[in-house]
Amino acid sequence: MRKKNAFINVTASMGRGLLYAYLYIMFRPKICYQSRKAKEEIEKGGIIFIGNHVGHNDGQMFYMLFKNSVLIIAKDWADKKILKWITSGGKFISVDRFGTDITWIRGASEHLRAGDNMIIFPEGHTSKTGVMDEFKPGFAMLAVMSGAKIVPVYNDGEYHKLFGKRLKLYVGEPMELTKEGKGLNAEYLAGECARFREAVEQLGR
Repeated sequence: MRKKNAFINVTASMGRGLLYAYLYIMFRPKICYQSRKAKEEIEKGGIIFIGNHVGHNDGQMFYMLFKNSVLIIAKDWADKKILKWITSGGKFISVDRFGTDITWIRGASEHLRAGDNMIIFPEGHTSKTGVMDEFKPGFAMLAVMSGAKIVPVYNDGEYHKLFGKRLKLYVGEPMELTKEGKGLNAEYLAGECARFREAVEQLGR
């Protein structure tokens, strides 16, 4: 069984490498930091990336570009055979986006304490209209539990293959939760979701 798992992990790693080569060549991604200070702080690790979700390539794109990161992925997608194989041996945490289970936060907090970054798309799904949906509170709950800073990222969504505008990710300053009312009550979390959604949106203006 160990040999089988090792073989799966090796082939999955090769598959991810081919996928990343395709993403780099096709979309020519570029990270645009808001400031040098922000980049330096982010490179220290242990932060939560949140971004708008415009397409199915977003997860792998963020995971490829932001090193030492763990990608939060919807369980119903993670259970698909091709994705289950691709994620083998990598740093991924699956979350039931249709349930109320928040046990994933414990594992995510451990990764943050170890210096890994987390990647979360708070909308919980790709946008159908190009307009960001309301943010779900999972990222804020994780920040409350871990004390990690949150970095807003705006994906311009220009997935043009080879020609046209290249894909750019606009990365903002690391942000903290507001201290007033800091906790897990619904009103506080809703307010933080709206505040961070606005931060992501501002980066795209």
